[in-house]
This record gives sequence, structure tokens and C-alpha cells, in this order.
Amino acid sequence: MNIARALSRLATLAALVALAGCLSASDRALRKTPDFKAGYSDGCASAGTQGANMRDTSLMRDEESYRTNKGYRTGWGTGLNACRPYQPNGNMLPPPGQGPIPDPR
Repeated sequence: MNIARALSRLATLAALVALAGCLSASDRALRKTPDFKAGYSDGCASAGTQGANMRDTSLMRDEESYRTNKGYRTGWGTGLNACRPYQPNGNMLPPPGQGPIPDPR
């Protein structure tokens, strides 16, 4: 009975590994499309404009392509995340007393 359970788990693991290989192959193919590259470029450009003016929420994005084209949408999200400035806590300033200079009080 333990051997059957082990074989079942092994078969499940092999199926998951094979499925992951197929998904990554389709992702690699998607990343080579012109739609993905255009979306990546627009997403990266949008990330560069964020933060300079907090009231400016304009994004560089082709809304029609974003709604209907998976390659563009995936590329836009990837570009936005890859080019966004690093902010570990989502704020521009650290909490009081936790900055690089120790609080003397």
C-alpha cells in the first residue's frame, strides 16, 4: 500500500513537472511576439513616469490592446514591474525612527 501511494505521488509530480515545462515554453513564445514587446515598452514607460507627480495617473497604455490582447497585457504588466523604482514598503520615506540615521531619542 505504501508503494502504491509513493508511485501515485511520483506520477503526480512527473505530470506537474511536464505541465510546468509546457507552460514555460508557451510563455517563452509569448515573450517573443511583437505585441508583448510593445506592451513591455509601454509598461516600462509608464513605470518611469510614476512617482514624479503623484496627481498624474496617466499611463502609457493602448487600452484596446490591453483589454483584448493577452501578449500586450502580459508585456505591459511585466514591463511595469521590471522598470518600477524599488520601494520596499510602498512609501517614499521610512517610518519614524527606522531610517538610516538613528533617532537620538
